[in-house]
Amino acid sequence: MRVLTEEETQAELKTLALDDPTGAGFAFSNTARDTFYGWHAHPYHQLLYAISGATQLETAEARYMLPPQRAAWIPAGVRHRTLVSQVEGVSLYFDPADVPTGAGRVRIMLADPLLREMILHAQRWPRGMAEGAPIAQSYFRTLALLCAEWLESELPLRLPRSEDPAIARAMDQVIAEPGTATLATATAAARMSERSFRRRFAASVGMSWQAWLTQARIMAAMTRLAEGGRVTDVAAEVGFSSLSAFALAFAKVCGETPSAYRARLRG
Repeated sequence: MRVLTEEETQAELKTLALDDPTGAGFAFSNTARDTFYGWHAHPYHQLLYAISGATQLETAEARYMLPPQRAAWIPAGVRHRTLVSQVEGVSLYFDPADVPTGAGRVRIMLADPLLREMILHAQRWPRGMAEGAPIAQSYFRTLALLCAEWLESELPLRLPRSEDPAIARAMDQVIAEPGTATLATATAAARMSERSFRRRFAASVGMSWQAWLTQARIMAAMTRLAEGGRVTDVAAEVGFSSLSAFALAFAKVCGETPSAYRARLRG
């Protein structure tokens, strides 16, 4: 895994000409693999589409999972970092002046056929070719207008973070080992009693410990299924003792069963 510092990430953005964009928009295909980009922000809105593989995004408020064939909206100016594994994807960048919404936080969206085809078609206009092509500028402005509507189809693939150091320690323990995480391991990491932990967790995060743990496990499962793991194996690896409970929780978050999700990616 190639881990970039904040300074190295800024240098990379400059090398790729993403630090000072112009025009209505342009496309960028990232060929990097197994790279963890440090904290950074873009002057343009970014629409990241994962063709294959899974990407993880992180902001100061939450962690996000971008599964294959879904899109992530990253507003201009929002500091984030990105973990790219074996991913094939494309990013579109839009002038904020052309997007009729503040869109102040990261969102994971269901990419319907129209959005998917428009994103893939836009690859014909990378930076350097888009600025001087009137049809490209018109295309990106139209797509920017449509994004405001697509942002309403947000998927619940958001895992809140906490600024409380004790709660953050418990969260980090879950992210590292979702299959063995329990309330006991979480309270031990937080160095708190069960009652205090539950109360402080809900106040800090805005959801219960159990709901957050289930969400974290499902997001971990999505990554492992995208990498080719078998459903039964993945269910056990992320901490579900019952395959039916795993399937029910997965479908509630993702809108499809683990088997359907895996089959769609393999197809």
